[in-house]
Amino acid sequence: MRNELLRLFGMLIIGVVVLSATQEALALSNNEKIALAKSAAPDFISKNATVLDEDGKLLSQGNNDWVCSPGLPPKYENPMCNDPVWQALMKALNAKKPFSTDTLGFSYMLQGDAPIDNDDPYNTDQTTGAWIKEGPHIMIVGPKGSVDKIPSSFKSGAPYVMFRGTDYEHIMLQISR
Repeated sequence: MRNELLRLFGMLIIGVVVLSATQEALALSNNEKIALAKSAAPDFISKNATVLDEDGKLLSQGNNDWVCSPGLPPKYENPMCNDPVWQALMKALNAKKPFSTDTLGFSYMLQGDAPIDNDDPYNTDQTTGAWIKEGPHIMIVGPKGSVDKIPSSFKSGAPYVMFRGTDYEHIMLQISR
């Protein structure tokens, strides 16, 4: 019994060490985060964009109106670059506040996205909803009603609407699968 407990304790210690090393390996330097963030959009946009970390910390000051982010840890699989309208949408979405616009807004995610529910921006249960892990795409938001004639199904590869019926509904324009 004692030997079995010691063996289990040893396995637990090894697991903690491996997990700790894995987490450290996933940690990105600021330069890596900047490069990843800027990879989300074409160079003519991202080259002069401001880069903010996932917590809003300034990583690189830009001189155009675009803001890029490396995405969310630990995998950083959803870097994005947003124009001012899309920045306002993200701020409202994260604060669970209303959003509306009278103009078009654009966001690039040329590295793809993390899995997300196409219908509910706050759903974290992947056993419910219409989940998709999108490849490279552009997102377009516009005034209310501008997406009414666009389908919500993402299965055909054609442009579709994400978060239909919410303040955050927008067009997803897939670039490749």
